[in-house]
Amino acid sequence: MFLRIPSLLRLAVAFGWVAFSALASGQAGSSEDFDSLLHRGFELHQQARFTESIPVLARARSLRPRDYFANLLLGIDELRTGDVKAAIPHLQAAARIRLKEPIPKQYLGEAEARLGHFAEAAADYQDAVTRSHGGADALESWAEFALERFRSLGEGLRASDAGVKVIHELERTSITPAATCEESIPALERQLAARKAGGPSAVAIAGKLSVCYSLEAGKTADKLKSSTDDPAALAGLQGDILLRLKQDAPAAQQAYQKAIAARPGDPAILERLAEAQLAAGDVEAARASSEAALHINPHAREAMRTLASIAMDRRDYDAALPLLTQLALESPADFSVQVELGRALVQTGKAAEALDHLKPVLDAGYPDEKGALHALEARALRQLGRDAEAEKASAEARRRSDAFQARNKEGGREKPNDDQ
Repeated sequence: MFLRIPSLLRLAVAFGWVAFSALASGQAGSSEDFDSLLHRGFELHQQARFTESIPVLARARSLRPRDYFANLLLGIDELRTGDVKAAIPHLQAAARIRLKEPIPKQYLGEAEARLGHFAEAAADYQDAVTRSHGGADALESWAEFALERFRSLGEGLRASDAGVKVIHELERTSITPAATCEESIPALERQLAARKAGGPSAVAIAGKLSVCYSLEAGKTADKLKSSTDDPAALAGLQGDILLRLKQDAPAAQQAYQKAIAARPGDPAILERLAEAQLAAGDVEAARASSEAALHINPHAREAMRTLASIAMDRRDYDAALPLLTQLALESPADFSVQVELGRALVQTGKAAEALDHLKPVLDAGYPDEKGALHALEARALRQLGRDAEAEKASAEARRRSDAFQARNKEGGREKPNDDQ
């Protein structure tokens, strides 16, 4: 999600397999079978043939359960194919085997974030920065995570009146790190996870966290500028700041184009370029960039998300379904994906499956102040002939819609839309 090819694997590519194999098989009594398996697994990994590399690397790891490279590569490739829960113990093992290596912690941060374990993810990314002594790769991945978390928290806040009020209050006050971010980000994330989604205390903590992530991203970007002269890294992070913090999609496109010029064919940059292009309204360019990213890395999640968004906007639900299904499997804690998948399933007549995705989201208190999500639930229940439950969901949708409109009398009336 956030990590490019890290420095360790760049070194492996630069010095060739002979040097890499010598490092990998540093233990006494190294077997030729292990070396050949690790060699073959690494070659498949480099070619992004992750489903083929996983059984090869698993066999290598079975011969040497405490080999750093076998655990690291296996964990990475499991993560790339969406098997996040399997990836975590292998990445944790790699992190324990080499306590000073930042790379396992960077990937652990990505894995934990995919599961919605944001406190653990933040701690892992920060530990990677510490282990690397402020290395560029670790700084870049931490800044990208902070910016993405800032975006998602802001999106959640803007979904409710209470959240919008918190945003306005933060904008009116002077934001200082000492006053707002006295507690660590992992501690604040733990507090947020312990609150009911959408509740008053959760909204307040989410607002505080969004400020802390914004400040942290800015500080980390400054550190990155002094730690690397990699034009792709610097331009890519500039694009992230323009897109996430400043909502300036056209300027972000220009920054990402500079990053691509410096690092042609990088699927992570292509994914973010596509996101900026879509935000700027250039749908066809966003489609082309997403498809280019997926051609290089078939597991590029953000490219799949962009293509799914394009398909949903065009009501091409059949095209959106396989993309959303894959995204939901890989990131079960991403409620926005679950909602979109539920909507696509309702539109294609798969009401029972839709409810399987919508009910956990509703039970978790996902923001639905206008009642649109409950209206979608009602439609699915009607398709299944569960009319009494459908009427109850419709009544709740109307109640939420009426309450929202009462708070916004100056605006036009907004009704829950069954097509949402």
